[in-house]
Amino acid sequence: MVELIGRDQELADLEGSWAQARAGVPRLAVVWGRRRVGKTFLLTHFAAAKRAVYFTATRQDSSERQLERLTGRIREQLGDEVEDLLAAPFRDWESALRFLARLAETAPLLVVIDEAPRLLAGQPDFADLVSAVWENRVRDQRMMLVLTGSAVSVMEDMLGAQGGLHRRAALELRLDPFAAREARAFLPDIPAADFLTAYAVCGGYPLHLDQWDQAADVATNLRQLAYQPAGILVRDALDIIGEDLDWRGGYERVLAAIGFGARRRSRIAGRAQQRIDHTLERLRRAGYVRRVVPVGSVAADPLYEIADTYLAFWFGVLRDDVDLIEGGQGAAVLQRTAARLDQHLGRVFESACRDHAVLLARAGELPGDMIIGRWWRDETAEIDVLGISGDQTAMLGECRWQKAPLTSRDVLELQRKINFAPEPAADVRLLFWTRTGAVEPGFPARAYSAADVVS
Repeated sequence: MVELIGRDQELADLEGSWAQARAGVPRLAVVWGRRRVGKTFLLTHFAAAKRAVYFTATRQDSSERQLERLTGRIREQLGDEVEDLLAAPFRDWESALRFLARLAETAPLLVVIDEAPRLLAGQPDFADLVSAVWENRVRDQRMMLVLTGSAVSVMEDMLGAQGGLHRRAALELRLDPFAAREARAFLPDIPAADFLTAYAVCGGYPLHLDQWDQAADVATNLRQLAYQPAGILVRDALDIIGEDLDWRGGYERVLAAIGFGARRRSRIAGRAQQRIDHTLERLRRAGYVRRVVPVGSVAADPLYEIADTYLAFWFGVLRDDVDLIEGGQGAAVLQRTAARLDQHLGRVFESACRDHAVLLARAGELPGDMIIGRWWRDETAEIDVLGISGDQTAMLGECRWQKAPLTSRDVLELQRKINFAPEPAADVRLLFWTRTGAVEPGFPARAYSAADVVS
């Protein structure tokens, strides 16, 4: 079996629920997250060697066809023990769930219904039905039922206050793309700077990262994955979003506006040429967009940015030239988008540096009470990494995606920004992050490298 990377805690949570189910305490679990984050791989790994029924719902099928397929999967996976019990396909989902619950009376049974939101087309009240069966028909059976979905907003509606699964699941696991530090385990054999480039275009999606050839250079990987018609990064964005969002809501236009560089509400609305309040809020709740304010501020006008690293790359770098790439002009597109790619890579590096600063505080190298984020004041000043300890600015950081050594001039430039920072302390600490971490002799501040950030 292929090694499971980076989901140790999630696997442990699932195994803990399975142990309870085996002991006669039925467990309902809900696992959700975007396509490509590794839900199916995690659950097939978890289901291995267990008495299990694993069913994946399909798009656009009627309820009758889904039930016919479920019946077939039960026969395939449980074999002789159900041969005499399944003379015909289930007539409805209630009878199917009750049948599975009865099978768990004789021995522990794991049931996984993958991509459950696809069932709503033929069974709109599926979540309510599961809840009713679980409440009225499942008592002490040794059963674990896992519902999964890539439609993040739909799954969270099911779990929300008005949803059919509200407070029903004993285990709720949302799987998100990996952060840079976690994703390093997928590409451990390439230099840290090359890895950050790979992460900037692949995002934290296991399938994307697995496609990156560690034996090839960055340029070769970019051409193969993102700048040729068959490249996985060319069209995967639309598949990921299309599983979750209805294009009629204008979601792609809003994401495209943000990817183009619009960050404030008014500019996003102007670029998208639509009203955005509902659309932007839904994108935020589903984790596609994040709302950012300067650290320590509660009244500042927020900025919005694409929260998913791969989608930020696609909308900010690839989207406008996808037709050219698919027409065979990827080499030219790679050259014309080089500046946009560098800009995107710089933002990804900044984000990874802020995460690194949080770890420094956790490890005691910075004050343990330090709150870390970014900071800006209108168009006059921007600080990549700012740390507030107590109610004072205690740390300023600069992130530069450069190979050249830092010099005393870089320190002077960062020191000038202290005057713009909120409530600066008397001894503000200055930190730098660069690709190599190289500094001139006698450099008076601490500098970290890309290797420090992801190691």
